[in-house]
Amino acid sequence: MTDFLHLPLVEVLKLLVRGSVEEYLAEKEANASARAVTTANNECESLDMKGALEFLNSNGYPIKKGQLYKETSAGTVPFQKFGSKLHFRKSELLQWAEARLIDGNAVGVLVPATTGKGGRR
Repeated sequence: MTDFLHLPLVEVLKLLVRGSVEEYLAEKEANASARAVTTANNECESLDMKGALEFLNSNGYPIKKGQLYKETSAGTVPFQKFGSKLHFRKSELLQWAEARLIDGNAVGVLVPATTGKGGRR
């Protein structure tokens, strides 16, 4: 412990301020990490169509809105409906997207295309 009686006033003030600042910064850092954990826990697993598109594209699975609608219509992508709105779960979307990947070393492997209107007869 420091003997404050034998130190000049300026040194005593420096020590007091330094201790207060360190305490404040430690408390601020603890609060920030607690908020980060809370935010991560509150992050929603369910996505609407726009969120699903952003999620897939940001995770390296480029897809357009029309294609995602086709996949839901064909029943190949997992989704739920709430009223008339489509909702997707992040974990199910990732599993679905990863299942559609093709091995780059495979020769002659084609992904089956869904036939829509105007296809072969």
